[in-house]
Amino acid sequence: MIAKETLKYKPRIAVDARPLSYGMNGNSRYLAEVLERVLNPNSPLEYYLYSNKPVHPIFRELAKRTPAFLPSKLPGLFWLNFTMPSLYRAHRIDVFWGTLQLLPVLGRSIPMAVNYHDLNFRSAPETMTTANYWQHRIFSPLTLKRAGKIFCLSKNTEREIREFSPNTAEKLEVVYPGAQGFESVTPPAKVLPANFLFSVGTLEPRKNIGTLVEAYRTLKKIDPQYPFALVLAGRLGWKSAGLTEILRDGSTESEGIYFIENPSDGELGWLYRNCSYFLFPSLHEGFGLPLLEAIREGKPCIASDIPVFHEVLDSETDDFVPPKDVSLWVQALRKAGRPGTRPTRKKSQDWSWDSTAKQVEEGLLSLWKNRKRRTGIRVEERV
Repeated sequence: MIAKETLKYKPRIAVDARPLSYGMNGNSRYLAEVLERVLNPNSPLEYYLYSNKPVHPIFRELAKRTPAFLPSKLPGLFWLNFTMPSLYRAHRIDVFWGTLQLLPVLGRSIPMAVNYHDLNFRSAPETMTTANYWQHRIFSPLTLKRAGKIFCLSKNTEREIREFSPNTAEKLEVVYPGAQGFESVTPPAKVLPANFLFSVGTLEPRKNIGTLVEAYRTLKKIDPQYPFALVLAGRLGWKSAGLTEILRDGSTESEGIYFIENPSDGELGWLYRNCSYFLFPSLHEGFGLPLLEAIREGKPCIASDIPVFHEVLDSETDDFVPPKDVSLWVQALRKAGRPGTRPTRKKSQDWSWDSTAKQVEEGLLSLWKNRKRRTGIRVEERV
């Protein structure tokens, strides 16, 4: 990814690989796409994967490309603060990369970088579980203080962190995700109508899928001949038992609402490519990676009117809707009267996973170089 230095010793990066245990979501895709590009012999760094849970089957081949240490019987927060620090010296770790917005705050101090997708515990606490809310409210200030580099998923996230913790300003760096398109497309096993609207996301309050379903049902009552089905894809989350039940049992299909659970990359590619419009009703997002994927496939979007989506979408092509206003979602869906297209936009082509991986790797390497300059360590002595 970046020029290989003439060193006898490659700095070792410990990666919090827990996102790879969750299946496909925004965090796991971001980490997997970066690792796919930096795990190569020409990298100036060596990466070691650590998790308290087994890697999900879809990421096992990726995990085989570098040393991995898992699982643990400890829950995540305890594993992060007690297991990980004990391994720094044993495994000669030089830099820790936290990928889930939290860093170890106990034990030996080494250079650390952390990914920040959002500041939900401040801006959207109602979208979090009680345990997750308190975990981030307590440990986020400590994480931000301890981090030497903070990778922000968007300018909106950077702004939120600056406002919450002004002393972090010099550590912040916006590292947008990428969208390379899908290498292959595979039709889902479930037969779908030819014309459909598509949305993807975990079934949880933050994704606001319930509002979208309510708006679609309302529209179908107003206009039974509405020409589009609604296809939803994603994994099961929390606090969505009622919605999960009706989507999984297929009872909504008679209304034109279909659910694809845990779609593969190939199935996602097919859904993006064949939908007429992409819908994204989230209450809050750190960025909104699915919007980039829809843009890459040339699809117009109807999305929540939240600040971060204005970094991605184009008001001349896409529609913005207040997230919880069912009547305005109905109006927006009614406007989608025929299959839509969007013009090619240079901004969307600038977002690539190659660029993301390059920025991350340069940031991690800079932490090592800064430590080397500060401590006077001679790398030849570390071999």
